[in-house]
Amino acid sequence: MKTLQQNEERVESHLVPRMRLLRRLLALLVIDPRNRRGVRFPFESMILALLAGLLSGCPTLRDVERQSARLGLGRRGGKISDNALGYLLTLLDDVALLPLQVAMVKNMHRRKQLQPDGLRLHWTTVDGKYLTLDHHADGLAQKFVDDERRCIYWRLGVLRAVLVSAKGRPALGQRVMAPVQTDETDPEKLKHTGEITNLWPFVQWLREQYGELCANFTLDAGLWSRDLFAKFDAAGLGIFGNIKENKPELHAEVARVLRVDQQRRGPDAVSDWEPCSKGQIKRELWRNCGLDGWNGWNHLRQVVLVKQTTRLRHGGEDVVELRYFATNLPKATMTPKQLLELVRRHWAIENDCNWSFDMVMREDDGAWCTQKKSVLALGVLRMIAYNLLQWLRKSHVRVRRLNAPDTPLPWRELYEMILATWVRIGDSLLWRLSPTTS
Repeated sequence: MKTLQQNEERVESHLVPRMRLLRRLLALLVIDPRNRRGVRFPFESMILALLAGLLSGCPTLRDVERQSARLGLGRRGGKISDNALGYLLTLLDDVALLPLQVAMVKNMHRRKQLQPDGLRLHWTTVDGKYLTLDHHADGLAQKFVDDERRCIYWRLGVLRAVLVSAKGRPALGQRVMAPVQTDETDPEKLKHTGEITNLWPFVQWLREQYGELCANFTLDAGLWSRDLFAKFDAAGLGIFGNIKENKPELHAEVARVLRVDQQRRGPDAVSDWEPCSKGQIKRELWRNCGLDGWNGWNHLRQVVLVKQTTRLRHGGEDVVELRYFATNLPKATMTPKQLLELVRRHWAIENDCNWSFDMVMREDDGAWCTQKKSVLALGVLRMIAYNLLQWLRKSHVRVRRLNAPDTPLPWRELYEMILATWVRIGDSLLWRLSPTTS
């Protein structure tokens, strides 16, 4: 069992070289948006201060200011004020920061950290994420009127991509879903307006940046259509999409065919009973390859049924849920067991990325700055920090417990360990992060 000191040394050996790489990439890839007159703090040091704050769970910019003093990132080894950091965030452009995010992911790829874990292929999940603001974010947010509360608010939507096949589930990038003209009045439907129209340009951007790393995609039911299904196939990309009642004819036919299979034979793959928040859960999978070309759905090479059974901790009847999926991948591409694993991995974008952003990094209720497009710039910086932290949790500082022999380190403990590491090396950190340091 690793000692606390050994884990702190692992944290240092993982973070310091990558922070040094970030400093070098910042100088090469990102232009300082400030007016050069009156500039007090180096641009790279300010961005590193923000990232160091995200990496150690600082709840406010004032805490980042205190930490910058501890790390000696300001002028003559002093602090960088929270006002200066907040002002910089209002000037940053998320599009200008994305090359930094891409470069860090490519660095992980070169280090063999993004190999498929338990799957045969690389798989990327794309999903929408929405932030509620009190302003229009330079015209990028959708306006909503709450008649009951008699207030107006704005919702800013982004598409985010996560490489769910990799061990650390790294975030690959984001695309803003700008407001669109629509006659829709239902708030729930209005919230998702623009997801499908923005998906394909986002997929093209991901392909341009990462190539074959983004060759296969898993999508929730609201993000794809028959035309998009055909477009993915024509481009030589794999698609694995959830089917719900928003595609009524396809959903009904897939349910009919797979329920017949379910009655005639046993499942193609079965998971063990696993612990979950409600008790225990088991999944069974059936697949059928006979619907290609049905009702104009060309390249529908496989359809999948996953029966999810939840055994409640405090007794009562088991809860059974049926989920349906469609893919253009040939049958020989993945085994039934791998398909079952892919169904679970699809939710990693929620359970790993979005949950961490919301509950751990407090993206929704603890934003350091919300003015102009700062929430988008912070989103990119959060993705960089999240990727570094996830690899630490999933690989470098895993812990052994009685009920779970090998589990990721809890976020709170990881933050405390990083803070202790910053304190221990703070006086020499500026030297250690120098781009010329070997």
